[in-house]
Amino acid sequence: MSLILLGWISPAFSQQQVRSSIIDANTGTALTHAAVKLTQQKDTTVKKSGITDSQGLIVFDRLQKGDYHLQIHAIGYMDTLIHFSIPAGKFNALPGTIYLRPDRGIQLKEVVIKDDGPAVSMKGDTIEYNAAKFKTKDNAVVEDLLRKLPGVNIDKTGTIKAQGEVVQRVLVDGKEFFGSDPSIATRNLPADMIQKVQVLDKNSDMAEFTGVADGKQQKTINLITKKNRKRGYFGNLNGGLGDAGHYEAGLNVNSFVNEAQMSLIMKGNDVNKSGFSTTELIRLLSQNPEMFNSLPPSALSELTKMKSVKIEGNSEALAELARPSGLTDTKYGGLNFNNDWSDRLKLRSSYFFNDNRTTDKFDNSRQYLLQQSPYNYLQSGTKTNHTNNKRIDLSTDVKLSNRSSIKISPRVNLSNADRNSDQTFSSATVGTNPVPLNDGTQLFKSNSSNNIVSGNTLFKHRLTKAGRTLVFETTPEYFQSKSNYLNQSANNLYTDNRKTTENTDQQTLSTGNIYNLNNNLVYTEPISSKYLLQAGQQFYYSHGKYLRQVNNRNVGNGNYDNPVPALSDNYTSDRIEYNSKLSVSGNYKKFNYTVGAGFKQSQVRGSSLLRNYRVDQHYRALLPSAYATYKVSASQKLVLNYAMETNMPSVSNLQPIEDNIDPLFTRKGNPDLGQEKSQRLSLAFNSFQLGSGNSVYASFNLNWFNQQITDHTITDATTGKQLITPVNVSGNYRYGLNMGKTIRLDGNGSSLTAEVNGSYSKSSLMNNNLLSNIRTLSVSPELSVNYYLGNKVSFSGRGSASWNTRRFSRLTTLPAENWLLSYGLESIVILPLKMSLEGSIDGFSTPGLSKGYNTNVMVLNTGLNKEFGKQFSVKAEARDLLNRNQSISRVTGNGYIEDKRNNALGRYFQLSAVYKFRHFPKSNKK
Repeated sequence: MSLILLGWISPAFSQQQVRSSIIDANTGTALTHAAVKLTQQKDTTVKKSGITDSQGLIVFDRLQKGDYHLQIHAIGYMDTLIHFSIPAGKFNALPGTIYLRPDRGIQLKEVVIKDDGPAVSMKGDTIEYNAAKFKTKDNAVVEDLLRKLPGVNIDKTGTIKAQGEVVQRVLVDGKEFFGSDPSIATRNLPADMIQKVQVLDKNSDMAEFTGVADGKQQKTINLITKKNRKRGYFGNLNGGLGDAGHYEAGLNVNSFVNEAQMSLIMKGNDVNKSGFSTTELIRLLSQNPEMFNSLPPSALSELTKMKSVKIEGNSEALAELARPSGLTDTKYGGLNFNNDWSDRLKLRSSYFFNDNRTTDKFDNSRQYLLQQSPYNYLQSGTKTNHTNNKRIDLSTDVKLSNRSSIKISPRVNLSNADRNSDQTFSSATVGTNPVPLNDGTQLFKSNSSNNIVSGNTLFKHRLTKAGRTLVFETTPEYFQSKSNYLNQSANNLYTDNRKTTENTDQQTLSTGNIYNLNNNLVYTEPISSKYLLQAGQQFYYSHGKYLRQVNNRNVGNGNYDNPVPALSDNYTSDRIEYNSKLSVSGNYKKFNYTVGAGFKQSQVRGSSLLRNYRVDQHYRALLPSAYATYKVSASQKLVLNYAMETNMPSVSNLQPIEDNIDPLFTRKGNPDLGQEKSQRLSLAFNSFQLGSGNSVYASFNLNWFNQQITDHTITDATTGKQLITPVNVSGNYRYGLNMGKTIRLDGNGSSLTAEVNGSYSKSSLMNNNLLSNIRTLSVSPELSVNYYLGNKVSFSGRGSASWNTRRFSRLTTLPAENWLLSYGLESIVILPLKMSLEGSIDGFSTPGLSKGYNTNVMVLNTGLNKEFGKQFSVKAEARDLLNRNQSISRVTGNGYIEDKRNNALGRYFQLSAVYKFRHFPKSNKK
């Protein structure tokens, strides 16, 4: 949309139109809401004035011939004066593109916040919090600060939500910190270095450059550091020892020199404090299901071998599955370096490692809800996992000219895992006199490695005509996986009161080498002052080689050298996708939209050299999309996002070979499987009241699956053994509703937030050739409050109640309703003599689970902190003082509900010390 500047109208015969785009000289992005003022040289009277539109475009209509002065003012940029003539004469013609350079002096002034400033304010579409108004405990990290902010919530998995949406990125002064995992910044940077916390919806790089919104916004938090932290170094060294050998130690060093940032993190503990969040794992998994086995397996390891579990659902459900359990010893750290050497060269880089050793004692009760033969499956044992993950992220942004730039972003992820489990299991029919179906033991050992190397290259070019752009993106990727499984099991089957024993002693060696190439070419053409036309062509190619060798143990020599051809394979796969897309974007003062459609053609070809079978599937789909925003007012916005999407079946789902690593659950692929096709619709409303600081947010989400991949399970009613094959079903859906309101209680940052989440879903399952539906209704109200009594006492509380009920089309008498109640209280009291007392209570209750799994847990924590000077402090604390902590969760799978209990960290006492160091030289500048 262009902004037509209204003013003096000249006679028609001498009127002309000129236009220009206002662009950031460093980034090449369009500058919106830049103020412009036009005068004639012979007359100082302002002829026209206004602001640039969302594309940075200005259009001057009905101008007479003559000489003009154009004044441009944008916050954070140097004021610019342009002289031009119509036609070119004394001065040149008005340039089609005008580049503004940042005024660093103004930028420094902008980050100064006075103590009497508002706790919460709004700038454009960005909500800004004054960190000084929110009291945190001594030695607090950014995550502790975020928990205090109205409208921001952090759940038990570390997932951050702002105004009801999951935060996907956390930046520090606009720069990424240790890659894309939000928790690394929030869990490691000290809270007292933060001056502002900004919450915004950040557009994709493509949308920011072309001006065509694509609906791929990311909820982002930008941490703005204090002015006196822009040059110097700071950090802390901490260490703590507790009873039962518990420990916690860490080093955090940060050095900021103007645009250069360097951070070093080294930490370790055995009190279940992870070095990463499940948010990053779930984000990667949702983007590419093929990466499931390449993710750091420390949080998801137990699910990778549960052959009856299909990993699906929304991000909240997946995060619940990924929640770490057991007792974990974690060591993690890394180095982060960012620098803007000049306007033409910027670097982002980080190295991060994570090493976890987990011991998990588990006790699971699974209830199969089958109409023909319902039964219960019990499982208990011990698992030990050792995972090691290393990640390197680099990004170099080079400005080739005022119109062109190239961004190169290589990435390396190396992951290794050792897993051991020793378990017993049994199955029996449901009823007053249960009949045993099977029982047995399994010893499982595995060693696996998953390595990913990729490199994204993004080339952007702005042509001479304002709004005309060309973007080319290419991403080559190499993925290598290796695994060695040792499976020893004894499975007793009971048929007609006769016992049959199946013994397995096998070794499975698997390798995978996959080469991917993803190219995308996008051209944008302005068709008027308000409309942009965009055409894109995407090409994806993947070539993979998969080798699976299963050997039985040779009784004679004890080696695993007896091949099992029926379970082995040597498979090669080629996958090709073409996606041609055309879209139109309209931009008005209050209303912006993009509508388009793509035509996607996909092909999967595979062949087995060992089993002599072929896979040859072709898929086609028309994929419409729409994105629109309507600004009801300066502080109220309505957003609509719709898209149809498809996903090809995974390689493992297409291979018609059996995987019998679990003795009771055998999985086999389906070479005739069709692609998944789904529609996604969301409607969101956000309102922020500038005067009171109160906010309201609401969103409605719909996921409709035209065709989905689910499991078809064939269960042997006499033994409980299952054969699981993927099939296509249609008509599944999920409706979601989220509403929340934040109320400011007073002027010192106290606030109250009330939120309710609801969802209703239908999932279709196949069991024993019968299609059944599960309809699930979930309602979760939440309430949180932050209250401050002067500067000495702070109080925060939260509570939630989640109710879930499931209705099965093929009804059984098994329980289908449960509650999850949770609450938390936290208080900090500042005492004399530089002392502070803190206490917290975390509780949850799980009524409605299986017998023996319903529980009430209340974890009481307390600590006393004493400061010595400004740099040193000592803290004595007690965690889980009542020794009542437990780990209970519920998982819903294909035709069953499973309640899980894992061992949890109990009571411990700890004495710790923290040494803060910082040096910020005083500037001679006035």
